[in-house]
Amino acid sequence: MAVLDTLIIRITVLLRGIALAEMVVQVIIWHSFYLASPWLLWGPAVALAWGGMTIAYLRRNRPTWQFVCADAAVYSVLAFGAAWCVPAAIRGEAGSWLFILVTTQALLPLWLGPRALSLPLAGAPVISFGLGTALAPASRLVGTDPRQASLTLLFVVVALHWLVRRALCGRAMKADAALAAAHQEARDQYVILSENIERREQDRLMHDTILNTLTAIARSGGTPAAISQCRGDIALLESALSESGGTEPGGTGAADRPGTGLVAAIEAVVIEIRARGLAVDLAVTGGVAAESGGRELAPVPGPVVAALASATREALANVAAHAGTGRAWVLVAPGEAPGSGRIQVIVRDAGRGFDPDLVGPARLGVRRSITERVEDWGGSASVESAPGEGTTVRLCWPAAEPGLAAADLAFGAAGRGPG
Repeated sequence: MAVLDTLIIRITVLLRGIALAEMVVQVIIWHSFYLASPWLLWGPAVALAWGGMTIAYLRRNRPTWQFVCADAAVYSVLAFGAAWCVPAAIRGEAGSWLFILVTTQALLPLWLGPRALSLPLAGAPVISFGLGTALAPASRLVGTDPRQASLTLLFVVVALHWLVRRALCGRAMKADAALAAAHQEARDQYVILSENIERREQDRLMHDTILNTLTAIARSGGTPAAISQCRGDIALLESALSESGGTEPGGTGAADRPGTGLVAAIEAVVIEIRARGLAVDLAVTGGVAAESGGRELAPVPGPVVAALASATREALANVAAHAGTGRAWVLVAPGEAPGSGRIQVIVRDAGRGFDPDLVGPARLGVRRSITERVEDWGGSASVESAPGEGTTVRLCWPAAEPGLAAADLAFGAAGRGPG
């Protein structure tokens, strides 16, 4: 409806400008008639002044119902009285400037006026035109037939505008209703998506903290490493519970500070995992490690940094817990291969490996804490592993293609080992 109103307003402005230009031309053509009685120029003068004002108004504003009523009143008075100001040779004919003005005026009340008053407001100037023409001094130059034909044509124009307006407005209202329904559905879907993301984040938090800590305690008892992990998980839970907007509750350290670059966040994760007893070799290509004061690989949004850092932490935690090896390798590099995205983080170990097809889908380790965590922010994740051949977790951002991560998601959703 807003688009339709805008089009009608522009068409009205254009037609009124053309009608005023036609009126000026006719006044020039019939200058002898107006020079004989200059006072007869009051009609063209009023029409020009009001028409110019309405054009200026409509170019900047949508007309109110008060403006539409005032416009209909002015043109009704003009149509009734200006019949005496039209040369007798064209008085009441369809080619007269007054007829053209009344015809163009009908657009405003019919399309933009109050629905209940649209027909009366559009018909008032037409009736005034008929009355003014009938009461004007008789002339032998124009008979009654042309006048009746002109009046009939005015009523036909009004009726056609009314019918077309009903049809177009009906379609526009249906389109608006469909758009509103689509917006409502999108809002509902957004709520559902937000709830799903929040639920997945709770699963990740549960897996990354409590489950991992209990597993570490069960395997190693109250060792200093387990105590350190408990302290780190407590800090992680406190950080997550204190967040109001909740984008991605990462771990402790630099990875969670706003504005931290990706390389710095990965370095913080590596330092944290090293403190747990796993030897981690970190390599950064395409940039210089942040701890040496160098530059980052590329600008990465904060939520994406947190997601990649948390996914890297979980991948390294899985190596420490399940791979049966004391060493892992982390590579942070720009994506160069097709489908690798702009940034990629690769976590690799040479441990016992596993067969993803044999792991139950209820496992949350890879699906929640790695794959979905990265995909929630437009990235993709894949897991490559086989018994006795180690495991490689590849995190890419952004995903090169919308459907790129579909196969990897199905592959990685089975989980990475018992974690």
